[in-house]
Amino acid sequence: MTMKVSHNIILTILLLLFSIVTNAQTVSELESKVNKLQSEIKTSQNLLKKTSKNKQATLNEIELLQAQIKKRDDLINTYEKQITIINKQINGYKKDIQNLQNDLKKSREEYADILLIRYKTRNSLNNLLFIFSSDDFNQAVRRMRYIKQIKELLEEKMTEIESSKREIKERIDKNESDKKRIENLKSIQKKEKETLNTEKKQLNDKIAKLKKKESEIKKEIEKKQKEAKNLEAKIKKIIEEEMARNKKRTEADIQLSSKFESNKGKLPWPVEKGVITKQYGKSQHPTQPKVVIFNNGIDIATEEGATALCVFDGQVSTVFSTGTENVIMIRHGAYFTLYANIDKVYVKAGDKVKTGQKLGTIHSSATDNSTTIHFEIWNEKNNVNPEKWLR
Repeated sequence: MTMKVSHNIILTILLLLFSIVTNAQTVSELESKVNKLQSEIKTSQNLLKKTSKNKQATLNEIELLQAQIKKRDDLINTYEKQITIINKQINGYKKDIQNLQNDLKKSREEYADILLIRYKTRNSLNNLLFIFSSDDFNQAVRRMRYIKQIKELLEEKMTEIESSKREIKERIDKNESDKKRIENLKSIQKKEKETLNTEKKQLNDKIAKLKKKESEIKKEIEKKQKEAKNLEAKIKKIIEEEMARNKKRTEADIQLSSKFESNKGKLPWPVEKGVITKQYGKSQHPTQPKVVIFNNGIDIATEEGATALCVFDGQVSTVFSTGTENVIMIRHGAYFTLYANIDKVYVKAGDKVKTGQKLGTIHSSATDNSTTIHFEIWNEKNNVNPEKWLR
């Protein structure tokens, strides 16, 4: 006698495990993002404490607060994504529990059928008459196999039943755990939203105070834009001179360019710890809505006494002064990285430098207690968005 064994439970468990692994990876990635955002917000808060020592509102303080608000908003959205994923997981578990319960019911019915067959032949099975009453040896062997098969099927069904019961309990426990996790995330999210609203109010108050100095701000904007244009022109000239000197690229240059390019999104930051206060490209001025500014790189606020760090192996192309601070340019084959707003410089033109090497101390402004490095990446004569290259 043969009996078809259901494999639905095995398929269900495999699909369930795949779903769990996929969701776990996504939740894990979001948790890593949460940790990163929390760390950046903490850095921003520490920098704001030092900057806020000035009684007068400053542009740097506003930029830090704006960056912090953006990070917190991103953090709230990340919590929301986590909640959505966990809710989907809970709904998925509900379906899985129903499927497992159906399989459990089927296994129990099959187990009952086999028990009935065994009951009907119990007398023969118990006293071995069923085997010994065989007409010949072959029939006896077949009857022995039949008895063994009945026993194996009973054991198999019992294993399926116990396995289904365990799986159902695990899913129910996980559902309860996930429900508590969602409640916790919603509670955290609510607090973050309250803090965000407070920060937005602080920002609006500071912007209102700073708007009173509109004429001074406009002069400062014009000065900064002029400095930025002069810096851009000087960078392009330096790159052109470099390219003219190195018309024939060596194999080492080609390999270095390739290595730099392959590390897009993986480069370390040019500071140990910091917050991006000015992003790449066009943006609206914090206090002057009609004024659009363009940034060839990014500005990173960091702690007083911080040093600029080399983001990739290369050679110092040049070091020059803007009149008040220094600029360091490093060549990585066809790519260049630029580190501006440097006080004391530790390297000179021609030096070979390594990833993570200290290049110089970053300038700290006594006016607003700010320490900011300006960082750019150039692919020959074209600047690119550094945020897409940093990890």
